[in-house]
Amino acid sequence: MRVLLTGGTGLIGKALAERLERYGHEVILGVRDEAEASRHQPGIRFVQFDFTRRPEAPFAEFLADVDVVVNAVGIFDETSRQSFDEIHVKGPCILFELAARAGVSRIIQISALGADLHAETRYWRSKARGDRCAKAFAGTSVVVRPSLVYAPLGRSSQLFHRLAVLPWLPWPAATADVQPIHLDDLVDGVVALLKHPDPPPVIAAVGPLALSMSAYLRLLSPEPEKPLHMSRVPMRVALLLARCLQKWPGNSINADALRMLAHPNTADAAPWADLLGRPLRRPEHFVEPARRQQAYQLAVLSNMLPLLRLSVSLTWLVTAWVSAFAYPQAASIELLVRAQVPLPLAPLALYAAALLDAALALAMWIRRWRRGVYLLQIGLILVYSLIISLWLPEFWAHPYGPMIKNLPMLALTTLLLWLESPYGHRVR
Repeated sequence: MRVLLTGGTGLIGKALAERLERYGHEVILGVRDEAEASRHQPGIRFVQFDFTRRPEAPFAEFLADVDVVVNAVGIFDETSRQSFDEIHVKGPCILFELAARAGVSRIIQISALGADLHAETRYWRSKARGDRCAKAFAGTSVVVRPSLVYAPLGRSSQLFHRLAVLPWLPWPAATADVQPIHLDDLVDGVVALLKHPDPPPVIAAVGPLALSMSAYLRLLSPEPEKPLHMSRVPMRVALLLARCLQKWPGNSINADALRMLAHPNTADAAPWADLLGRPLRRPEHFVEPARRQQAYQLAVLSNMLPLLRLSVSLTWLVTAWVSAFAYPQAASIELLVRAQVPLPLAPLALYAAALLDAALALAMWIRRWRRGVYLLQIGLILVYSLIISLWLPEFWAHPYGPMIKNLPMLALTTLLLWLESPYGHRVR
C-alpha cells in the first residue's frame, strides 16, 4: 500500500516508517523541512506538510494516489514555534479534510490514552479535539490511543531509567497505575490496522500488565529484585517543584506530566493483542538482559551530566574570581612577567584572562554554544599548560598539584564535548 506518514521523524514515526517498509509498503513522509528530514532518513521519499499552516494545492493533488494516511505527529511541550492547538488540532484536521477530498480510503490517528475533551491537561484536551476530526472522516478512520510507550531511545523511557537508578527517589503520592506498551508492539499493531477489514473506530494500545509506577521503575532498574527507596511527596508540593524546575534546560518533568501520572492510564489489552495475533511483551522483558548493564550505565551518566557541567562551570568561574579579586595582584603580575608578558600589558592580560574564564563558565549553559565552548576550554587549558611548563615549571612540583588537576579537567571537558555530539544525544 502507499502510505503517507506524518510525524515520521519522531520516536513512533521513525519506528513505524521502518516497519512499514519492512512489510513492503511504500512510505512517503510528510515533513515540515524536507532537507532536514533527508539528512536523518536518507532513501525515503518526502513531501512538505507544515502543521502550522495550510498546505498549497499540489499537496492535495498528491493525496489522490495515497491509500492510507497515518498521523503520528505529536509534541509533549509547547514552544514559541509549535502549540498544541496547531500540532494536535488544526494540522490534523486540515490533513484529514484534504485526504477526504482526495478520496483517501483510510486514516489512522495516533493519539494518547487519556485524551478527552474535558481532561485536566491541555495536552490531552488537544489530542481529543484532533481525534474528533479523525472520527468525522468520511472514509474509514481509526484512533489509536497508546499508553506509556517503552522504547530504548524514548525520552520518557530514558527518564524512567534515570529515576530507577537513583539511591533515593521522592515521588508524588497520588501517582496512578500505568500499563506500558513496548514500541515494537505499538508499531506492529498500527501496521496491522492498514488492511484490517473492520477496524474499531477507537482502540487502546496498552501492554498486558497494569503496574504501579514504583513496580514499573523497579522492572527497569539494574536489579529488579531489590526494592526502590521512595518517599511519598504530597501532590501539591510535587506540582510546585515541577513548576519551578520546568524552565530548567533539559528538564523532562513538568506539572502536566505529573497530573497525567496521577490519572489512571490503563485499559483492556485484549483488543490490541488480538490485532497483533500474538502475546504482548511483558514489562519485565522490555529491557533485554544483554542491554540491562548498558541501560544502567547510560542512566547513571545521564544523572551525572548536570553535575559534570556544573562542576566544570564553577571551576572556570571561581578561577576568574580568584584571578581578578582574591589573589594578590602584584603576585599575579609577577607570574605574568615571568611568562613573557610585557610589564605594561600585564594588568590588562590579567583581567582579560579572568573575563575570558568567566565568559566560558557562563556560555557553556547555552546549548547551541556548548561544543564551541568546550573546544575553547580544551584549547585554553592546553595553552596555559604549555606556557606554565616553559616558564613556570615549578608549578608541576607544587604540593597542591595545580597542573596535575588539568588532566581531570581535560578529561571531563572532552567527555562533555562527546556527549554534545550527535552520537551522545541520548544522554542530554
